[in-house]
Amino acid sequence: MRLRSFAVLACAALALSACASAKKEHLEDGYRLMTSAEIVSVFSGQTVEGRYGDGSETFVEFRSADGRVTTIESDGDTYYGTWKVDGDLLCFVYSDFPVNKCAEVLTKDGRYIEFRIGGWTYGRFGTEITRIQPGNVKNLPLE
Repeated sequence: MRLRSFAVLACAALALSACASAKKEHLEDGYRLMTSAEIVSVFSGQTVEGRYGDGSETFVEFRSADGRVTTIESDGDTYYGTWKVDGDLLCFVYSDFPVNKCAEVLTKDGRYIEFRIGGWTYGRFGTEITRIQPGNVKNLPLE
């Protein structure tokens, strides 16, 4: 049991280390951390499309201005929850995963990368945003 716990902790540390390294590379490449006001301005009331950092799936989500979020992944899985900005972190809580998952958001030239803080990171980073459109253009249902 101790060996398995150690292995899990070692894997988590390795994932966080890879994420930190990728974040450093992006910062050195001219990306910068977004402020809370910028995060709200860019993402509130928007349909966001992106891909996970491990390349496993793409997703589309609507981040409503009232804090609700719906995410539909490329395999059809749908998640409902809430989003908010806490300090300079973008945070989500989904009904299927009732844990606050937060990310730092980096930007450069209209591109956005979300780096997860703690927990699983989807590979080298959390998500890469590939498209943002105003409103709920995909008519995603909200709970």
